[in-house]
Amino acid sequence: MNTMYEVKESTYLYGDRIATLFKINGVKIIGFKNGKDFDLRVLTIGGNPRRVGLGENSLRLIRPNFETIMVNEIDEGALLFWIKMKERGLIDKIGRMKGELNYNLANRN
Repeated sequence: MNTMYEVKESTYLYGDRIATLFKINGVKIIGFKNGKDFDLRVLTIGGNPRRVGLGENSLRLIRPNFETIMVNEIDEGALLFWIKMKERGLIDKIGRMKGELNYNLANRN
């Protein structure tokens, strides 16, 4: 069975930066483009069922558009998903966890 996916791309102002939003059959991927690099901040499947490959398939669709995809602001509960996506070549780098910067700044001597 061949399922067709439509990728819709839009942009909006997030603070002083332009964020890019990809919508793919109910999945939203939000991040910041920098040339051929993408700083991914959010991947949400919305009300769709989990663990059926929607997030992975959506990453497969946007992957050819970028040389490097880095994920930042990761929830601890999603870390294993992102490790799996890195092993499969769908992202290149795993950046900082949510709250990590604030934690590190608060614990400096």
